[in-house]
Amino acid sequence: MSEATEHKRMLPVLKLAGKLDIASNPEPAAIYERGSGGFQIWCTLNNHPQGWEGLLMSAGAFSKPCEYVASVSWGWEGDKITHLRLCTEAYACRDRDTNKGVYTAPASYRNRPLDVFWAKEQTFALFQQAGVPMPEIRVVEQE
Repeated sequence: MSEATEHKRMLPVLKLAGKLDIASNPEPAAIYERGSGGFQIWCTLNNHPQGWEGLLMSAGAFSKPCEYVASVSWGWEGDKITHLRLCTEAYACRDRDTNKGVYTAPASYRNRPLDVFWAKEQTFALFQQAGVPMPEIRVVEQE
């Protein structure tokens, strides 16, 4: 295997993430943002991790109201993609809590179990729809 071969193997996933781009596609399933070596996952009012209910979301520069949840990147061992690196950050939940006068350490909003569970589901759905076998997911501290 080579890096070029591995990138080609993941290309259907990246192409689908580009098609389901939250910035330009208003469809409900469009919650991704393509990168060169992975993708980001955003949530919407109707598709979000448990605990994000009632969160005020705005569209900003995107096609619909949304908030950032996770980053997924390729995990390499030598010149082979062997796993996915997943990191979640509940910035919107942290901001909501801070605005309510509740202060919790920022790190406590990273890789919360329900956020990780939801992000894994969205990652699996993307790989399944792209027709690419999904490598193991490893939760990491930061991307």
